[in-house]
Amino acid sequence: MKKQKLANVVKEEKKVKRKKAMKRIFFDITMFLFLLILGTLLLNKSIQFESEKIVKYSEKSNLDYKVYLKQNDFYDEKYLGKDMVYVASLIDKLVIDFDYLFASEDKEKIDFTYSVIAKLSINNQLGTKSYYEKSYTLLNEKTVKMNNTSKQNIKEEINVDYPYYNNLANNFKKLYGIDADSKLTVYMLINKKNSDDSDFILNTSSVMNIVIPLSERSVDIKLDYKDINDTSNIIKKQTMSIKDYLPLILSVIFIILSIIMMIKAMRNINMIRRKKSAYDKQVAKILKEYDRLIAESETLMSFDNKEIININKFTELLDIHDNLQLPIMYYEVVEHKKCYFYISHENVIYLLELNVEKIEENQE
Repeated sequence: MKKQKLANVVKEEKKVKRKKAMKRIFFDITMFLFLLILGTLLLNKSIQFESEKIVKYSEKSNLDYKVYLKQNDFYDEKYLGKDMVYVASLIDKLVIDFDYLFASEDKEKIDFTYSVIAKLSINNQLGTKSYYEKSYTLLNEKTVKMNNTSKQNIKEEINVDYPYYNNLANNFKKLYGIDADSKLTVYMLINKKNSDDSDFILNTSSVMNIVIPLSERSVDIKLDYKDINDTSNIIKKQTMSIKDYLPLILSVIFIILSIIMMIKAMRNINMIRRKKSAYDKQVAKILKEYDRLIAESETLMSFDNKEIININKFTELLDIHDNLQLPIMYYEVVEHKKCYFYISHENVIYLLELNVEKIEENQE
């Protein structure tokens, strides 16, 4: 009766320990959820998100030119203006003014690179096939940066040596005895690209050009030109910015604490659900098979002034029990690691010690 009562007390203590462990797990998980939700709310409060935005921009150009004349008996002017008729043999040079304007609804960061190229083309009279083409750089590539502004203007004045290119075309025709349609196309190529820290992607090109006829026998020479007049859109990506640093710092602290609470909960769960070792299995088997013969003790009796006889196997302890008709006492020295099974008779202790190290050694 006393043995059974002692066993019941030990079982109740184990139940209490398990309940306490479950309460700790419940508390840890609750705190994890509370801190995580609070940290998330503070994070949302500290950070501002902007959705995709469409920004309109426009491009306009104003291409102007002057035709400078050689000294002659007919014209008092040094040059003739735009959109007139010119005598080829009197042309000394052309001065072309490229004027380009980029305007955006918002202040942007855009890098502009541009250059001016002259392309000499000698084609058949129908203009469908090319005999000869060559490009000349009149202005090496330049870069300008639009840095948080809404407008960017590019202006360049370019001199074109008309007689030089005209002579090239005439000499080609004379050398090979062909009839050809010759022209010089002078164009400014402008590339637009977003800066590295921009919140949008832009990579487009624009061209404005002027076509100058060459090797014309008639005096009726007209210059064709093309301006830029275009509108388009910039699509800005979703952006994130910090509105308030205090909620951000608090949110980081709460999220870190929530992670700590979850780690604690997982450790407690693992302790409860921990896979039984060979030691635990052996002890549990003994307690189950010989439950009626074993009394679990909460405290260990004093072994002082006692003769200790070490027993190697539980079956030997059973034989002693049968001979002496005394209960086998069980005491857990270190939880899940070491325990004693023993019989106390007068001044003698018959002791069977089980521990993890010995059992693992025997298994190996």
